[in-house]
Amino acid sequence: MSELVYTLIEFCSVAKVDEQRVTEFVEHGILEPQLRQDQWIFPSEALSRCQRAERMRQDLQLDLHGVALALELTERNQKLRQRIDYLEQLIDRLRH
Repeated sequence: MSELVYTLIEFCSVAKVDEQRVTEFVEHGILEPQLRQDQWIFPSEALSRCQRAERMRQDLQLDLHGVALALELTERNQKLRQRIDYLEQLIDRLRH
């Protein structure tokens, strides 16, 4: 089963973000499309990242550098929380 991917135009339509904004997100490392046959291809997972980035930009009035940093920190925080949860589960198993 192959992963769902979008061309730039499809991605913009589904994410409800214009091409210029997506291009800016790519230029700032917020989105990292693959290059296939000289066009950008976006995996479906990029949709939620794009939408979070746009909300941060609009709601928090962050510039694109701030959006990139905020996304990196929130994703790092989420991974750390997952590791903590896993370790806590291991500790609970060892206690019983």
